[in-house]
Amino acid sequence: MVGRGISAEALGAPSKEEKYLMKRIGLVIAIPVIVGVGSFLAYPELRASAPDTRALPSASLSVSNSDAAPAGKRRKGSAIPLVVVAEAKAEDVPVTKTVVGTIEPVDTVAIRPQIDGVVIADNVTDGQMVKAGDVLFRLDDRAIRAMIDKDQAQLAKDEASLVAANLDLSGAQDLEKRHVDTTQQVYQAEAAVKVLEASIAMDKAQIEADQVQLSYMTISAPIDGRVGVVNTSIGNLVRTADTGNGLLTITRMKPLRVSFTVAESDLPAFRGAVADHPANVQIKLPGSKDTIAAGTLNFIDSSVDTASGTVVLKAGLPNDDGALWPGQYVTAIVDLSVHKNATTVPLIAVQQGNDGSFVFLVHADKTVAMQPVTLATTVGDIAVIASGIKPGDQVVVDGQLHLQDGATVHTTLAQASGTPPPADKDNSASVEASR
Repeated sequence: MVGRGISAEALGAPSKEEKYLMKRIGLVIAIPVIVGVGSFLAYPELRASAPDTRALPSASLSVSNSDAAPAGKRRKGSAIPLVVVAEAKAEDVPVTKTVVGTIEPVDTVAIRPQIDGVVIADNVTDGQMVKAGDVLFRLDDRAIRAMIDKDQAQLAKDEASLVAANLDLSGAQDLEKRHVDTTQQVYQAEAAVKVLEASIAMDKAQIEADQVQLSYMTISAPIDGRVGVVNTSIGNLVRTADTGNGLLTITRMKPLRVSFTVAESDLPAFRGAVADHPANVQIKLPGSKDTIAAGTLNFIDSSVDTASGTVVLKAGLPNDDGALWPGQYVTAIVDLSVHKNATTVPLIAVQQGNDGSFVFLVHADKTVAMQPVTLATTVGDIAVIASGIKPGDQVVVDGQLHLQDGATVHTTLAQASGTPPPADKDNSASVEASR
């Protein structure tokens, strides 16, 4: 009965406030421990990698810093980069100029009527190939032929009158000799003869003019070529005063020529090329590497366009196979000159620095040096070197990114096709120094 009256505080049990405080202290301690254990398990690289020193003799633990440093340097420099090299060559390199040109015809003829008339026959269709002299159209020529018949009849009449006048003149001359007729009558007879002779000459001239008009009734092709769109047909009245594109257009398809413009700064090179030898021109379609035609440069305009600073040039193209078409855009490659026995390297070997162009030259002891070079020109993916290296020297064409002057390298030759095999820019393909 007495025990029922004893309180919890009297027996030493914690109060509610103490329990709450102890829970908060437990949470504060538990949260960092849980975070630390989770990080240790999630990130293994954070774990200590130190060797177990209990298994090592005590002498091994007393390595000084001076002995550890050289070991670190040896590990750092134990990998030698692998680079791709190519050998400088001595070869003849053509100097070319690549431009965009337009194919244009040498001759283009717009056929128009030379006399008014109605078309009674057409012997041509759109796109037809014709030869010079082929009949294209015939016009109604009945009126002209009737006029020619009339003029011929007038000629015959005047010729008969001339015969009579000549007889009259002869009689007057005989009478004048016998003093029967006067000299004035002779003069009149002579004048009549001359008038008829002039009339006959006029008749003949009129007949020739009519013959010319009659020839206009037959419209023929003046040149060989391809017919464009035919703009008339049988029954149409065609007039000389008609405007537009005419009856049709004939374009000569061979030979053709390519026309292009170059900057006036390039003019001396082109003039020199034409002066020394016929400058060859290769024609390729845009985006294609195949040559579809070849010709020679045969025209340089006599003046420079002051507005654009360009000069027009043209080259003749045989086009015997019909591969080219007037109005077509093409790529023209003009041979200007040839670098005889020039030193060449792949263009990718040439690097640019603050002091100009240079290459990484590989010496016999497999060390590289930054060798300044003078670049003469570039032709495609080939660089022509004026000075700095000589034929037979090896230059780095791939793997230059991590190279430094004086570095030691391992080399492999570029493929015969000119495309270097890929070198690892991150030295993952390095060769161990011990090898």
